[in-house]
Amino acid sequence: MSTNSSIANWIYKKGHDDNIVLYSKVSIYRNFDNMRFFYHMDKEDFNRVENLLRDGIESLNLDLARIKLVDLSPLSIRILIENLTIPGHKNILNASLYTNVDESSSLLINSNEHLEIQTISRGLELHNCFDRAYTIENALDQKIDFAYDKKFGFLTSSPEIVGTSMNVQVCLSIPCLIWKTPDNIDDFVNECGKIGFEAEIRNGLLYIKNNIMIGVTEKFILDSMIEKVNEISEKEKKIRNRIKKLYRIKVEDRICRSKAILLSARSLKYKELINYNSWLRVGLYYGIIDDIELDTLYYILFIGKNNHLRELYQKSNYYKNVEEIRANVIRDILNKKNINF
Repeated sequence: MSTNSSIANWIYKKGHDDNIVLYSKVSIYRNFDNMRFFYHMDKEDFNRVENLLRDGIESLNLDLARIKLVDLSPLSIRILIENLTIPGHKNILNASLYTNVDESSSLLINSNEHLEIQTISRGLELHNCFDRAYTIENALDQKIDFAYDKKFGFLTSSPEIVGTSMNVQVCLSIPCLIWKTPDNIDDFVNECGKIGFEAEIRNGLLYIKNNIMIGVTEKFILDSMIEKVNEISEKEKKIRNRIKKLYRIKVEDRICRSKAILLSARSLKYKELINYNSWLRVGLYYGIIDDIELDTLYYILFIGKNNHLRELYQKSNYYKNVEEIRANVIRDILNKKNINF
């Protein structure tokens, strides 16, 4: 399989239940005590935050590369967003990013909050993400006074993330539940809402994150999320096993058609790629697909995003639009051809 250096390498590190759970992510937001929040900061404030955090981060010896986001091209910024290394809709004018070589750990400075620590892993690895994020936070807390109130918790520029100031997110591929028991999805969404989580289907994938950060502990958020994700994953596995017996031809047809389309399509929307990718994951689960690896399915989900494709072919005038590029790239990867970038 040809690989591209712009893709975050954490996607190749196997995680628990990663046929169904695409990734786990933990984000922690922190601000300096006795320092104005982002939207009221001036140049002197930005420089002070930058200098204090740079000294603190570099003293941790985490081997993190530093990037001033304003020095990057718009395309490079969008690729970082597609890699999930930085969130979308962030201010970049005064922002700096520290990230490790596989982009599994990153620290974003002066972008909406003084500091955002993010860790991400393939599969259901929330405990691992949590431990890595809080190891960094605890080390910096020894050097920097973060804004904290005994009643409200950690203070931020947004009331929505006051409290634990920790956001966890998990993304799942559950094509069989969506296909055969859509009512179950409605139940999951409602149940998640009752415990302060938000669940939504977007482009054929299920995203779950916590909305409530005040009045709860980090342990409650983490344990509740893991319990809910495990419940959904187990239901997906049960229905996969059931429909293989009851609808064998139909489900095998979906898997084989998905593979055939990706191997021959000349134009491909990203939403289509996600759908076919999810059914190939089911094919791997059943053992029907034996010539495509899970790493490859992860890879094509990321290389198939719009800005990764634009970077590959930014000097080419051969293809008219990104959907043609996507079809060509995915076709060559699955046919195990070398791609001329």
